[in-house]
Amino acid sequence: MTKLIMGDTLHPGGLGLTNKLGRLMGLEAGDLVAVLASARGESAQALGRVFKCNELGVEFGAEAVRHTHDASSGSGRAHFVRGDAERLPLRSGVFDAAVCECSTSLFINKAQAVAETTRLLRPGGKFGLSDVTIEPGALPAELEGDLGQVLCMADALTADGYVELLEEGGFSVTTRLDASTEIIKILDEVEGKLSAFLAFQRVSGVPAGDGRLKLSPELIAKVREMVTSGELGYWLFVGGKQG
Repeated sequence: MTKLIMGDTLHPGGLGLTNKLGRLMGLEAGDLVAVLASARGESAQALGRVFKCNELGVEFGAEAVRHTHDASSGSGRAHFVRGDAERLPLRSGVFDAAVCECSTSLFINKAQAVAETTRLLRPGGKFGLSDVTIEPGALPAELEGDLGQVLCMADALTADGYVELLEEGGFSVTTRLDASTEIIKILDEVEGKLSAFLAFQRVSGVPAGDGRLKLSPELIAKVREMVTSGELGYWLFVGGKQG
């Protein structure tokens, strides 16, 4: 289901938005970049291809790390280790930049994760963060459980909340960019796939399982309404390490 909603890169905008974040950060050839919660490594490898920088991805899931080792074998630019974003197994003050896409919202201790990112960076190092934003009290009951976690909504902050998080963690925020239209693009794609599946289900008689899929069109409409009203969004932030 996660792949159906988000695609291979597991975040709105895909690699196009990853590269846009890299440009906003001013990544350059030879930069050493930490990619936090690197998942299956697509974003880290894309940054290496486009900007000719060197990435070290950190991912908590052992299976994802094994996949990235296989996928990046021989590439030379991207390497991956298993680790927790709140206790990064990386040296202090040696990285030129760090990237975290659509994952800060999932961290239990967000302030600790930002503090760890600050520790990694040299003075003036850049932190590029992109994530789901949601206004207080806007999360519908249908998304308060596991689905809300999958969609990165359940514990997301407001756009101002992410800025405050970064500033309190030692960053001077230089860029904040609204990319919420990328959520609409995902909804359009998922809606099309879902309509095709439901049509096949009606013709073939395939069981509906636990019935949750039948609610999906209504849920998609609700999420679309939240984006349109500004209750739900997706933003990019860039901050420079102070000091």
